Amino acid sequence: MTTARSLRVRYLIGLSAIALLVTTSFVTMQHVVSQQRNFAQIVNLAGQQRGLVNRLAYFASQMATTENQTDFDQARAQVGRTINRIEDNHRLLREGSPEAGIPRITSPTLTTIYEDPMVGVDKALDSFLERARRVYATEMEALTPNNAAYIFLNVYGPYALEPMLDAVVDEYQRIGRQSILRIERFELGIWLAALLTLLLELILIFRPLEKRVTESIGSLEGAVAQLEETRGRLVSAQELAAVGDWQWNAQTQELSCSEQTHEILGITADSFELSLETLEHRVRPEDREHWKAHLEQASAQTNAGRLELEYRIQRPDGRERVIHQFMVAQHDPDGALISLSATLQDISERLELSTRLKKLSEHIPGFIFQYELRPDGSTRFPYVSQGIIDLYGLWPEQVHEDGAAAFTRIHREDVEHHTNGIYASARALRVWNDQYRVQHPERGEIWLEGNATPERLHDGGTLWHGYLWEITDRKRSEDQIRKLALYDPLTGLANRRLLRDRLEHALATSQRSQRHGALLMMDLDNFKTLNDTQGHDVGDALLVEVGRRVSNEVRAADTVARLGGDEFVVILEALDPDRASSQLKAMQLATAIQQALHQPYRLMDRGCPYQTSVSIGVSLFNDLSLGADELLRRADIGMFEAKESGRNRVCLFSEQREAEVHSRTSLIQELADAIQQGQLMLYYQPQFRPDGSLHGAEALLRWHSPSRGMVPPGDFIPLAEETGLILAIGHWVLNTACRHLNQIQRSGLHDQFSLSVNISPRQFADSDFLDKVEQALTSHAVPAQRLKLELTESSLFHDMDHAIEILEQLRKQGIGIELDDFGTGYSSLSYLKRLPLDALKLDGSLVADVVSDARDLAILRAAIAMAKTLSLTVIAEGVETNEQRAFLASEGCDLLQGYLLARPMPFDKLYALIEQATPQRSQDPTSELAHQLSQRRA
Repeated sequence: MTTARSLRVRYLIGLSAIALLVTTSFVTMQHVVSQQRNFAQIVNLAGQQRGLVNRLAYFASQMATTENQTDFDQARAQVGRTINRIEDNHRLLREGSPEAGIPRITSPTLTTIYEDPMVGVDKALDSFLERARRVYATEMEALTPNNAAYIFLNVYGPYALEPMLDAVVDEYQRIGRQSILRIERFELGIWLAALLTLLLELILIFRPLEKRVTESIGSLEGAVAQLEETRGRLVSAQELAAVGDWQWNAQTQELSCSEQTHEILGITADSFELSLETLEHRVRPEDREHWKAHLEQASAQTNAGRLELEYRIQRPDGRERVIHQFMVAQHDPDGALISLSATLQDISERLELSTRLKKLSEHIPGFIFQYELRPDGSTRFPYVSQGIIDLYGLWPEQVHEDGAAAFTRIHREDVEHHTNGIYASARALRVWNDQYRVQHPERGEIWLEGNATPERLHDGGTLWHGYLWEITDRKRSEDQIRKLALYDPLTGLANRRLLRDRLEHALATSQRSQRHGALLMMDLDNFKTLNDTQGHDVGDALLVEVGRRVSNEVRAADTVARLGGDEFVVILEALDPDRASSQLKAMQLATAIQQALHQPYRLMDRGCPYQTSVSIGVSLFNDLSLGADELLRRADIGMFEAKESGRNRVCLFSEQREAEVHSRTSLIQELADAIQQGQLMLYYQPQFRPDGSLHGAEALLRWHSPSRGMVPPGDFIPLAEETGLILAIGHWVLNTACRHLNQIQRSGLHDQFSLSVNISPRQFADSDFLDKVEQALTSHAVPAQRLKLELTESSLFHDMDHAIEILEQLRKQGIGIELDDFGTGYSSLSYLKRLPLDALKLDGSLVADVVSDARDLAILRAAIAMAKTLSLTVIAEGVETNEQRAFLASEGCDLLQGYLLARPMPFDKLYALIEQATPQRSQDPTSELAHQLSQRRA
């Protein structure tokens, strides 16, 4: 006992010494880190001053050179902010800031650098900032590059102030290094003392303990092996059942848990010291009192038996889980608590699935159900969603075990055919579908439509899985259709004729009452797609439901009309005398209609719900000055803006948008005139091999309008495609390119030179496309091998088989086929393999960041490798830097195109370029070409 006590005392002394040394070392290290951080912040601040000086000089140059007031104001704002930042940084460097963790650093050298009366940074920086404030205060008309303050900023800053700031940075770095070096020397002494202490403990403490530990280990190994085997079986069983357990000893206050419990709680055994308090801390605050009451009940009641509880826990990673717990308590004969034992099971996934089903059923119109017909003729609803309350006036609990209550609500005239339909579906196991009336206790008579799929149960009964929804409005509309000639025969809404009468009446009423009204023009988005894919009957069902939903959103005094197709109109009357308030109400109602129409639809008993959106235009009125036609036109302009803005939007008519529509119409007409008057022209962007030799060029369309100047291609080419003018333009481009190819061929300058012509999707789909290409080649006597056609994915993948047939005919003539803009679409590699292509043209977006972006690099390499595998020529466009050019050449690109090499140019300049690149015209074509390209870039 004396020996053990002596060893224990020595052990505690040794541990205390190590703890003291380690703590001292830790504090020292923390001090080193703190010093390093503080000096790093100071050095960064000092370094920032230099960048801010250059920034201030840069934006002062922007102020002095710009002629745009907006740019001048933006540059002036930047100058002001930079002055403030320089002053703030200088104050922090000189005075320090405990709140920002920046100490005040002083040294003789640093004081000299800052306060020297001749070359001190304080004086130099004050002088520099004083000139900067003068520039900031100068207006744009008075500030010129000859301004004295501006010249001082651009000369004094880079050549005088920056070296001073560099000296400040160097001095701070020197002071920091010296301070940290002193602390590191002290830390080294601490570590040497710790090593010496460890050596003494090894000799005086651990060696004597080793013998005693070895003896104890031998006696425990057998017991440990047996316990490990038992524990392994228990852990395996808990993992299979996804159940954990814990036990708490009331005497020792110790809590032991299984590994599966740690897994459920999301913790590890060594990261948390488990106790009842730890378990309580994991319980969500909302459930904590309930959990504690559960423990108190088990602890206090000797005959409580097994107690059950569900509660939520919060894992350390933030995830919330739901736990199902069983607990039992063990008491001694006197009733004192001995221990608590519990099992835990994570039931989060099961509850989540149940919650999802419940939410889904609560948010769809109507209700979903399971309906069982037993062999003895009795019925029940094993499952029914909350929607039955709205349609039957019954709670789900009322029909779970007996469905008779639901049958009592069916209209007496419909009971017979409804029952016959159910039995017929059960006998033939075919889908049940029916429309019938229900007598709702509050809503009265309503119409329902149901659809359900039956299955046979093992006991001979039948179970249906189905869905019921209300069709009362549709039924009433159908009745009105037969009676009223002024209503749309499909939706029961007002037709065009009645709409005009109601609109003229609304205009007159608005003028008399001086209250504004509004006209909403609505068009369903992508309705044609539904008609084409699902049939017109499904489209009609959608229109009926849309009419019903719109009618439900408006007031009884408002008019809902269908103009035709998928266009609807709503007249809102007597909104408000104030125009702003009326506009707000109209927009709010339009938004409500938009949201209602965006909800899912069940159409023609199709399995999957259909969802659509609507574009709405809004126009206000308050008198007869506009007239019905003008009001409809304005609402239509608002709807057109909603369509062009991405669909599924509400847009108010604006005169600006009206002007844009007129401008668009005018641009289309001018484009048509430009085709006739020869205002279009072709520019060419040369394509080069990696060695710099000229290979060919791409034809690019340009339009020089007498009134608009050079019109960007992105402004008129989409309009040409949309209006069909692209066919005439494409025909002109083909003939012009072939005519230029003929001139190049007759000159004998370049035997292999070829031109690439872009083909639009609409041009490619033209039935006469092949004939037009052949006619252009023949009429200009151009070999087909000199012409390349560039097509995008959208031109080819719409009808793959037809595209392959056309391309094969083109290739038979010798025309090269290039897939343009590769990398911007969603190409299928299986389709790509089938296409008869000659070249793959990498889009400039892939090339732009290839040097700096690893993902772009990987994509580009994969595209090049794929093209090489398919034996395709690889063309890279958008080459703008030497790094891009070198990389693409090293990766095996066959042709390069971009501003680095040559900008688009008229044909006469292209012809001159070909002359200079022809070997007969130059001894060293590569160097001559490079010289000429550098001149063009300059």
